[in-house]
Amino acid sequence: LNVTRRSAMAALRRVRGLLFSALACADALQGAGARTVRGVCVARAGAAVMSASPDGRIGGSLAVTTRRGLSLSLAAALLAPAAAWASGGATAGKFTSIPIAKRRYYGRVQEAVYEFLLLDPRSKASDDKVSDFFGENVLVRKARIKSNCIGPDSVCKSDERKTSRWDDMQLTMFLLGNAFRIDSSKSPDRIPQVQMARKFFAEVKVFKEALAKADDADAQIRFASACKLLDTYLDQVDLPPSSYEVYKTPFDIKAKKLCAGGNFCI
Repeated sequence: LNVTRRSAMAALRRVRGLLFSALACADALQGAGARTVRGVCVARAGAAVMSASPDGRIGGSLAVTTRRGLSLSLAAALLAPAAAWASGGATAGKFTSIPIAKRRYYGRVQEAVYEFLLLDPRSKASDDKVSDFFGENVLVRKARIKSNCIGPDSVCKSDERKTSRWDDMQLTMFLLGNAFRIDSSKSPDRIPQVQMARKFFAEVKVFKEALAKADDADAQIRFASACKLLDTYLDQVDLPPSSYEVYKTPFDIKAKKLCAGGNFCI
């Protein structure tokens, strides 16, 4: 067989994506307290999606819990189309960025959903909750003195920077949705997840205006409409809808890291 260098490198990159997905799956199972891997990490079109099968078989293929199963999975990865592994702009054609985006943005998106739901007009949200969500009180960068810097504070001191939970929600929802692209030539405006996120943003802005006018009736209508758009977005990025109990408590917004031997982390 005449295998070009380019096709060989593409095959190696797909195998790398498979290994990253397998490590992420094992890391998730370990965190859940599982002792044995009873499922298999499989690739969906445009994303590496981790799912568990009770009998260890998916689509008639052998699970990766055995050496033979792992060999067959790697062989399948070599033969898989590149589009099934590509996602997200600069990473398209290399390895999937969706698991990385999930670990990086899931916590912040879910925390934003939790705080947004507290604004439900039916619960008579206080002004403090509204100001907490829309006000700039989320610390992004701490103030610090630059090391080995000689000069006045205006040169050597870095001021702290804050943002609002609402601004952070818009940023992380966009970045998470943009990671689901399967074609690097496609504009973010054409990605369904980004389109739905922007519809939600527009509705929330109208909801905010209704709150400022103290129009409770319009605020309730706008909030309900925004929640429907939000649920559609959450479904498209593999998150549970806003009605789930999981959004009743705050979330850890720290990005999850996946380490494979030594100090190699993604």
